[in-house]
Amino acid sequence: MKKRYKLLLTIGILMIITGLGIFLYSPVSNYLNNKNMQGAINDYSDAVSQMYNDTDTEELQKEIERISSERSTDYTVSDYIKENDIKPDPNKKEINWAYISLLREQMEMYNEQLVEFGQYELNDPFAYEQPSFDLASYTLYDNVFGHISAPAINMDLPIYLGANQYNMNFGAVQLSYSSMPIGGESTNAVFAAHRGYIGKIFFDNIVFLGEGDDVYITNPWEELHYKVVYTEVISPYDISKCYIQEGRDLITLLTCHPYGSNEQRYMVVCERVPPEE
Repeated sequence: MKKRYKLLLTIGILMIITGLGIFLYSPVSNYLNNKNMQGAINDYSDAVSQMYNDTDTEELQKEIERISSERSTDYTVSDYIKENDIKPDPNKKEINWAYISLLREQMEMYNEQLVEFGQYELNDPFAYEQPSFDLASYTLYDNVFGHISAPAINMDLPIYLGANQYNMNFGAVQLSYSSMPIGGESTNAVFAAHRGYIGKIFFDNIVFLGEGDDVYITNPWEELHYKVVYTEVISPYDISKCYIQEGRDLITLLTCHPYGSNEQRYMVVCERVPPEE
């Protein structure tokens, strides 16, 4: 009788422990993963701030401006890098700054080419999964481009370039052949992230964003302020709704819909708030 009682007691304790484990798994896992994502954002912010807080970067800026003035031409950072055959060096902040400036120039050109040649590749999953830029070659060695935040839903996620499954394990991803998230007229940077991913919270709560809510994009150069203008449920094949709209500065957030299914996509479209406002 005692043996049976002990057995039942042991089974009962194991069931309680198992139940507690299941009950606590989701919040504990979410906490740990959110902490990891915030760590990635903090590491990115530290790396970028070091590039701008070094006096050598000011000297390099002045040198480029001097050369531009002497030659009476628009002498750029990319010209300086090519002429002097400068290679990335993680130990030299002025070189890191130069490569970050080069990245900005090339991303602006990329966005202009999308307007000129169209976005047909955005219909091809293989195309938009490939990163348009290798950030490590521009001295962003952790491949985090910045972060996207929405205070109304307490969201702050690191941004990765290329909407592939690997990147989607860590944060929000920018679809290649959509605009680079640097703002500007006739741009639309499209971001995707999981919803209902076990143990992690990504775009789960964007369905609670409403018209007028704030969304911020922080990239290596500035923070861009957007406001939600509308939301819509679309087909996964209706990617044309994410195309660039002439004259507008937009970002689009995409996630699976309804919750736990990928039959449709939930889309949040946001428009840039003019800097003077």
